[in-house]
Amino acid sequence: MNGDSLVTFVARSALRSDLLRAVERDPRTTAALHADLDVSQSGVYKTLDELADRGLVRESDRWELSARGRLVADELARQDAVEDLLDDEFWDDHDVSALPRRFRQRLAGAGEWELYRNPARNPQYLERWAVELFREADWLRVGAQVYYPRFARMVDELADRGVLDAQVVADDRLVDEAIERYADGDAPSCIDERVADLPFSFTVTADLVALSLPTRDGVSDLDAVLVGSGEGAVELGRDIHTHFWDRAVPVEDYLATV
Repeated sequence: MNGDSLVTFVARSALRSDLLRAVERDPRTTAALHADLDVSQSGVYKTLDELADRGLVRESDRWELSARGRLVADELARQDAVEDLLDDEFWDDHDVSALPRRFRQRLAGAGEWELYRNPARNPQYLERWAVELFREADWLRVGAQVYYPRFARMVDELADRGVLDAQVVADDRLVDEAIERYADGDAPSCIDERVADLPFSFTVTADLVALSLPTRDGVSDLDAVLVGSGEGAVELGRDIHTHFWDRAVPVEDYLATV
């Protein structure tokens, strides 16, 4: 046990974990902690001494976390978030390696995540969802592997009216398959658009980020979208967009090469 890291030392004991979290939530006395936990008084005393010996908690008129203890509590919370995120069959048949590692490492701690599914496998289901959800957005960041006509028209219309700040990274294969559409002027023209090799699709607004990860065989999944909300999720989404945007080329430059 002496070789355990501090995180492992706490995590391998339910009582240590519970006490550390209880002190984090509400610094209080030993008696108050005992009153709130379903464990013997001697167990509370023994476990608090163990945490104190490791420099994770300290006592004055009440127990509180040390700086070391706060970092351990943060890591335990992150691990709990990972467990919650992974508790879905979505991860059995999707390829998260499409998301660069530094972004994967931030998933669990970046806001709240839920899966939006297309139960009827209607090809227009997620398109309708996106149109309604993003219609009120002031700004939009998009990475597109698939062309949704209604969504593209909505984005173009809002950008044309000057009510939407939109940047779109289109997958190069998507552009290659629609050269005529771009040449005929049917592609969105009032947004800032670039072209890159995209391994997945994404959309970011001020309120959320939506990630459409591929299946394990590399196929774009139109029936399940991972949606994150909150400041951390939006910040992650913006960083993902910047990553691909900085590597992309303006659509006009790309068209000149094909």
